[in-house]
Amino acid sequence: MIEKKDNIWIFTFEYAGIVKVGGLGEVPANQTKHLANDYNITVFIPSHGQLQNLNKTLEWEKLPFNCVGQINPSQFGLNEPEATYNISFYRSIINNVNVILLHGENPFTNRFLDDKIVYNPDTLSGKIFLFAIGMRCYIDFLIDYRKDKLPDIIHIHDYHAVIPFIGIKQILAKNGLDVASIITIHLLTWPRYGIDFYRTCGIDDTPITIHLKEGLKPLTLNEIFTICEKISGDYQPPTIEQLGAFVSDLVTTVSQSYLKSDIIPHCGGDLIEFKSNFVWDGCDWDYNEIFQQVLTNHEHEIRNVLTISPEKPLTLTDMKKYLLTHKLSHLDRSPLIQSEKVINAINEISNGNEFVRNGYIKSFEESGPLLITTGRISPQKGFETILEAIPKVIRVIPDAKFLFLILPTDYSINEIRSYAQYVKKYPNNLRIIFGVATDIFHLAHISSDVYCALSRWEPFGIIVLEAMSMKLPVIATKVGGFQESIIDIRSFPEIGTGILIDKDNPTQFADALISFFKLKEISEQVKNKDDIYETENFQLVNQIPDKILESLVLLDPNFYNKIKENCYKRVEHNFRWKIVSQKLVELYNLIKNIRISHI
Repeated sequence: MIEKKDNIWIFTFEYAGIVKVGGLGEVPANQTKHLANDYNITVFIPSHGQLQNLNKTLEWEKLPFNCVGQINPSQFGLNEPEATYNISFYRSIINNVNVILLHGENPFTNRFLDDKIVYNPDTLSGKIFLFAIGMRCYIDFLIDYRKDKLPDIIHIHDYHAVIPFIGIKQILAKNGLDVASIITIHLLTWPRYGIDFYRTCGIDDTPITIHLKEGLKPLTLNEIFTICEKISGDYQPPTIEQLGAFVSDLVTTVSQSYLKSDIIPHCGGDLIEFKSNFVWDGCDWDYNEIFQQVLTNHEHEIRNVLTISPEKPLTLTDMKKYLLTHKLSHLDRSPLIQSEKVINAINEISNGNEFVRNGYIKSFEESGPLLITTGRISPQKGFETILEAIPKVIRVIPDAKFLFLILPTDYSINEIRSYAQYVKKYPNNLRIIFGVATDIFHLAHISSDVYCALSRWEPFGIIVLEAMSMKLPVIATKVGGFQESIIDIRSFPEIGTGILIDKDNPTQFADALISFFKLKEISEQVKNKDDIYETENFQLVNQIPDKILESLVLLDPNFYNKIKENCYKRVEHNFRWKIVSQKLVELYNLIKNIRISHI
């Protein structure tokens, strides 16, 4: 007899292959890919306006029912008369995973569910409301017609899916059913809604069973709110993250550091500590595969631009020179930016500024040691620390290059304006590309010398795994998950992958970067250990600010290349998605047993 696979439902607002804003989109997409053989997995996500584009590459089946009803939009902040919502469901299969998009079938519903800006502050509440209402309709349909498709476990990713989950729990409870649950909080953002918004989303007074220290206990929405309000202690409604952690059977995040420093203290303390855990994020970037992709995409043009003969193998130095002195001003397409507000701001700033444009910026006149940084523009990411360190770095290394490949949002207009001024100030050293520059993203990682991630807080940081998988030494701050993924070479030189520094410290960053650039230069100039003490080479050693690294390179002039290999091995042996996702199997079994024992 074939054992029935458990039905796992994933609720998320991001899913790589559908829509991705930050690292969150990679997590459910990669976890499900590696668990799909063991479970029947269905992912639910608002369509975010992607259905038309997705129809070009995938077949989408429209499910045979719609969710239709009336709503007073004033209940989620809109000064509009009563409106009709009409939600449809489209299903496809990606990597053996069922993916269901909630799509707006009329203009009112479409305005929210199909807004391409995933977290648009003007439509986010409406999107959450319609997601919740749509999922209630879906579970009702299954109870009536396909009970075999009901979930055994629901896995929520971040707060946007908490209210839909509570609605489903209530409908199951009314039918004498239940479901195990796990929430993964990727990043605390402190969203709050009053209890009236929950009721607008269909939540009523039906008790749902909550996993407490003493066991499972049925609680109403009012009782849940009262308990969670005591957590915050500030006479405000609880954050949805606090409430989501309380109502879920298991609370997870993406690193042990973030779990202990942020999730447990801010989401419930003793109420959730006993049911808290972590699952690392992963990365499947393959160095050799991406290197070949870069060659396929760029080799012909590199040889033409740099006049390199076909017989001569291309080097990483060639790739870097091509990127910096040519490709930056010859992108195949304008970087992808969804927001008109952001595009207008960039166009306004770029008026008269040849270094900041929506897609086409001036290249450097020369190549040089290259640092790259990537990520979403946010105060969290600490890009200002890099910009403030530029003067100190270029006093020592005048041809140092800084390349930012960063994603603007509607919340980052002020940062865009501020960063643009730095580009004007350092035209020989700094370039910033705002938006998704797909045609140079891998090229930049392959050809750079150092990667940096100077976040002020960071639950995990997939970006550093991507960098290390491309054999890029990393400078990062001593926060959150960076402390678990990066091994400081000064403490563990045999296996080290980077340097960890204090946050908001431009001096430490500049010293670390100069040290790395000098290590790279020494690795290129000194061919054997005996040559390190020659006058010219020894002068390079003396320019390394970090004395531990100075002593290490004296022992091994090739130390920089050793770090590169350590980076690749660190990801390969510890952070491939196949490896990290296995912990979810243990956690799924754990929460399922909690519910079974209660029955």
